[in-house]
Amino acid sequence: MLSASTLWLACLSAASFCSALYASDAQHSSDPSATLYPRNSTGLTDAVTWDPHSLSIFGQRVFILSAEMHPWRLPGNPALWADVLQKIRANGFNCVSFYTHWALHYPTPDTNGGEGDFTENTYRDVQLFIDQAKEAGLWLIARPGPYINAETTGGGYPGWVGNIAGDLRTNNENYTEAWTPYMTAISKIIARNQITEGGPIILVQAENEFDEGETRSPYMQAVIDLYRDNGIVVPITHNDKHSGQTGNYSPDRPGEGRVDIYCGDSYPQGKNSWTNPQSIYRSAHEAVAPSNPLCLAEFAGAYLIQWGEVSERYGTGYEKYTNDLTNADFENIFYKENYAQTATILNIYMLFGGTNWGQIAAPVTYSSYDYGGGINENRVANAKMNEMRLQGLFLRVSRDLLGASYVDNGTSYTTNGAVYTTELRNSDTGAAFYFLRQNDSTSLDTETTQLTVQTSLGELTIPTESDITLAGRDSKIIVVDYVFGEAGTTILYSTAEITTWTTIDSTDYIVLYAGAGQTGQTALLFNKEPDVSVEEGSSVESSFSDGVLTIDYALDGLEAVSINDGSIVLLLMDKATANTWSVSDIAGEGDFGGFFSVGTNQSVLVGGPYLVRTAVIDSNTLALTGDLNGTTSIEVFAPASVTEVTWNSESLDLATSSRGSYTATISVDDGSIELPVLGTWKVSGSLPEIDPNFDDSDWMTADLPETNYTNLPPIAGDKVLYSQQYGFYGGNLLFRGHFDATGDETAVALTVQGGFAFGYTTWLNGVFLGSGQGNTTVSDSEDTWSIPDNTLRVGEDNVLVVLQDHMGITEQNTNAGKEPRGIRGYELVGSNATFDRWAIQGNLGGAADTPDMFRGYMNEGGLFAERIGAHLPGFPDDGWAEGDPLDGVSKAGVNFYRTQFDWTLPDGFDVPIRLVFETTDIESNYRAQVYINGWQVGKYVNNIGPQTWFVLPAGLLRRDSPNTLAISVWSLDEDGAQLAGLSLRADGVLTTSLTFEDYEAPDYAEQADAREQGDYAQPM
Repeated sequence: MLSASTLWLACLSAASFCSALYASDAQHSSDPSATLYPRNSTGLTDAVTWDPHSLSIFGQRVFILSAEMHPWRLPGNPALWADVLQKIRANGFNCVSFYTHWALHYPTPDTNGGEGDFTENTYRDVQLFIDQAKEAGLWLIARPGPYINAETTGGGYPGWVGNIAGDLRTNNENYTEAWTPYMTAISKIIARNQITEGGPIILVQAENEFDEGETRSPYMQAVIDLYRDNGIVVPITHNDKHSGQTGNYSPDRPGEGRVDIYCGDSYPQGKNSWTNPQSIYRSAHEAVAPSNPLCLAEFAGAYLIQWGEVSERYGTGYEKYTNDLTNADFENIFYKENYAQTATILNIYMLFGGTNWGQIAAPVTYSSYDYGGGINENRVANAKMNEMRLQGLFLRVSRDLLGASYVDNGTSYTTNGAVYTTELRNSDTGAAFYFLRQNDSTSLDTETTQLTVQTSLGELTIPTESDITLAGRDSKIIVVDYVFGEAGTTILYSTAEITTWTTIDSTDYIVLYAGAGQTGQTALLFNKEPDVSVEEGSSVESSFSDGVLTIDYALDGLEAVSINDGSIVLLLMDKATANTWSVSDIAGEGDFGGFFSVGTNQSVLVGGPYLVRTAVIDSNTLALTGDLNGTTSIEVFAPASVTEVTWNSESLDLATSSRGSYTATISVDDGSIELPVLGTWKVSGSLPEIDPNFDDSDWMTADLPETNYTNLPPIAGDKVLYSQQYGFYGGNLLFRGHFDATGDETAVALTVQGGFAFGYTTWLNGVFLGSGQGNTTVSDSEDTWSIPDNTLRVGEDNVLVVLQDHMGITEQNTNAGKEPRGIRGYELVGSNATFDRWAIQGNLGGAADTPDMFRGYMNEGGLFAERIGAHLPGFPDDGWAEGDPLDGVSKAGVNFYRTQFDWTLPDGFDVPIRLVFETTDIESNYRAQVYINGWQVGKYVNNIGPQTWFVLPAGLLRRDSPNTLAISVWSLDEDGAQLAGLSLRADGVLTTSLTFEDYEAPDYAEQADAREQGDYAQPM
């Protein structure tokens, strides 16, 4: 008979071998739903199938624990995708869900002849991301849209899409013509990377958070048809944005647009106080999609923070909440509640959020998309990942949970009515899982209880003499009749939780944990009394009666219990200790040899390191790679053939412990690591356009009389001044309106549309009129600006200049959601004079002809300094004056600052760096943008906040050549503004197996010919 691991590996290498498993699983199941809803497939492949319980891959049930990551939010250096993916895999996840971004691949409708831009080694390189995910051993869920939401500009739509006539996200022919080329191109990439082609993609989502409707459902069907026409054979999914799960596009309902697997989408935690988990998913799902496994395509990893939402201005804004409301306790309770609700496909949004660099943010959020995720914006895995590793490792090895059905829930299971329990039971195997949490999960009290369970030996109350402890916001999974190891040992019950089990040589190891100082009781079934040995000084007690070996223990550090001369070893840990242990798989052969397989004996247990990336056994050497956050004691359980262990290629001085493991100490010397020192700053003004004599003849003339933004048409003036209609889709915008003054003009009335938190400033003939300071809940501003005396030039050309901050395009839903950027209305008050010409300028070249095709049009705006390339390395600033950003701007306007510095970090270290703004009086209205080596990585708004820390991403931040840091400072106040302070901070000092290379992107010299040169402005 094949062992579980042998069968799995055979399935991986020959999918057809497993087709016979599908029928047998259904035939032998005593679960009624398995008969009513047998194992399903797309009819195009049997590599990925499903039933009401779970997804199966090559015939084996797999819990899909997925992490949301958007590769395009790790700006500029795709080599670091592998870093994040390895951290995800090492910390319990087996899958990644990712959006692709239409706007980044199709900045114009005919980009690259309609084939789109998927340039290698840029953030657009979807194939590279897929390859790196496979290399890390992660399945992928592809979510290409067309609409993705994602708090990104336009919800992923290119700016030009809003210009088309008619509704979006419907079967409108104009919209169909717009999305078809992109979806064709991305579908072909997905198709050739499906599991059936040796790739890691197992599911593909159609659209995103989308309702049904007369014109919408045919559009949804068209997306699905395009997938199939382009060779996508794996199951197609959809996520219903309604927390009650209304059944939109469920396969168990009639109509167009039905998908294969229907999923929910939920963010249950509050932002101001702890809430109770929602126990609604199972019943809601069974009502609308009973043939499917319970899938939560998006479940809160934390939640989004919007402009100005945190009153304290510090950090990224996320630190305030992550430390309390969405920390590891949140994961412990809310995610385990999902498992109790029978969810077997769970995607955490976001696990790694990254950065809204350039102009990719939607107006609802700011530069940081940290999201409070388990891996922060600067790629640092935080304490939340420890909890996920414990859960993920358990889900990998607990196949019986995937076939378990809901039995009951409530407070009647326990001797303490304050404890709430949900029971799941696998009717095929008899295994049961009891999920315990406090009935009021907001409580911080400690509760103790005993639990009544149904076992193969009858009803039992456990533990027999002591209690199970729930320490405040806590949750536990108590197993009953749980089989583990190659020997197939049955745990009758355990009041300590299981992290994982694995077989190394002929020893079955199982790791059990509970809170420090708590007690555990584990009962195992044996035909005869086994031999039990414990470490010297152990408090472990054991007894054997009627075939049951009962082991009682207190959790404090690590203790090993050996049964039957080491054929079984229980590793007993307190939770803090368990948080430091990893399971590292030894990759096998074949396309999927690096993917986790249930029951594999090809793994090692490693305790101590912050991160274990890879493990390889070559002859007698176990080669481990990873990261350390300081000098670390390491302990390894490995096959007996291993006599040498290396860490990042350095041999360790090994000792052998009494429990048969290797131990060593890895010393780290980070005393020589120092932060970079910023060089001397130079400054130039960046608003020559306010001079009435500035030549704007080569700017775009804004003279369109009509618009397809019919929901928000112009409200005054005879010309449409919407930036999208002139090919400018992001970044600061400049408008110059020319008119002959009569002398009767008393004011200028403007309605400016820029998105939440936007600001704008206006001048007439170089004289400051006023500024709109921004509102976090209103996307436009209606103002009337008085014209100061002696400002008008009667009978001559007068120039009104408007500088507008562009906060991204709103996440468009239908035609009613279209929202332009620019000036919606303009009028000269007191006169019948009209503007005879309007000129508009955004990023140089717009989306079609930007000189920086490498970084892309999203990276720049229309500031003069950007247009001449002053943000780029190598820009000739010899003629600029010395100045300091702390000097800011002396009046309303913009100054642009540049400096250089070296960052000589030795190989083998990872030191994530941020630029820190010291906060100024909130009444000071100014904005700043941060550029590192030509990449715009942050937007700071002093009067709104909350963000004050800005990541300078590794790779973009160079090690082997000088770095150019640039900051634009825009005062919206007549008296100007000054920065209070700038500094650099590190998120930690890590030794690492990562190798870093400076990311090569075009500098000024490489773009000089493509940029139009102008007179350099002077400081303001």
